[in-house]
Amino acid sequence: MYPISVIIPIYKVEQYIEKCARSLFEQTLSSIEFIFVDDCSPDHSVDILRSVLNNYPNRILHTRIIRHNNNRGLAAARNTGRIVAQGEYVISCDSDDWVEPNMYESMYKKAQQTNADIVICDWMQMYQNSSKRIYVNPPANNMDCIAALLSGRMHGSVCNKLIKRELYTKYNIVNIEGVNYCEDLFVTYKLFYYAHSIAYINQPFYNYRQINSNSYTSSKLSQSSQSGLIFLVNDVKEFIRRNHIDDKAVNDSYEFLKVSIIANLLLHGDISNANQIEKVKMQDVLLHPSLPFYYKIVVLLLKYKCKKCIKVVCYLYNFLKK
Repeated sequence: MYPISVIIPIYKVEQYIEKCARSLFEQTLSSIEFIFVDDCSPDHSVDILRSVLNNYPNRILHTRIIRHNNNRGLAAARNTGRIVAQGEYVISCDSDDWVEPNMYESMYKKAQQTNADIVICDWMQMYQNSSKRIYVNPPANNMDCIAALLSGRMHGSVCNKLIKRELYTKYNIVNIEGVNYCEDLFVTYKLFYYAHSIAYINQPFYNYRQINSNSYTSSKLSQSSQSGLIFLVNDVKEFIRRNHIDDKAVNDSYEFLKVSIIANLLLHGDISNANQIEKVKMQDVLLHPSLPFYYKIVVLLLKYKCKKCIKVVCYLYNFLKK
């Protein structure tokens, strides 16, 4: 068994894969299992990866490259990696991003010192000509962490979270194949629910690239992505009901999640899909802790059935984004 398994989906990243792979193979922790999942990438990403790997002979025996028979999406790639992972802990790395050399050693040491089920670190948002550090500062209580995830105050990514593999296997937690937008949130809120101990390192070990136009997460919402967001709302609602969760912060944040998803559907999808989600209260829109101004405006306009005004706001929003 390895201390850590790192799962790296690959799709259209030939410009970025070398930097990502080198940052992984140059980790200070010597015993790591690397699982690259080629999701039928149509470019030379895998050829570049193999070329880089040959420069690190000590990593070859501990690296697997698995190829899907057809393009199945990011959620499926994450599942494929976890199925074969042998690490005590698992973590993901997107193949257009890169990590600091001591990331996994530091996080694993923290896990050992604290006996944590989940270890979280800060991360950097990397833009063309600038960067921004994201301070996570997660709550210590797992219910408060769930509330932070659902309300958007804490990012749901699995790339800055080292997670005990047993949580996935014991509770049968998997990504929903075909849902490739907010796909990590499907698993992270459940992982935090079952976690007994959560630790935090206030170091920005993960570098999240914001300029890859070919990545899984950069395109306009497809119909399948919109359906996935609706499914997420229902998934969270059913999980809360099934587990009899009566925590006020969690239930309030579920309402905030609905507001966020309605806003995303209005600005990046279809009004008809936004109408499929149960109604929200005006106070939940106004008090939402992380929703941008434009997003709140379109939800309020929908609530008061001002469809023409929604179209105007969406036009202005998309025009200003260009």
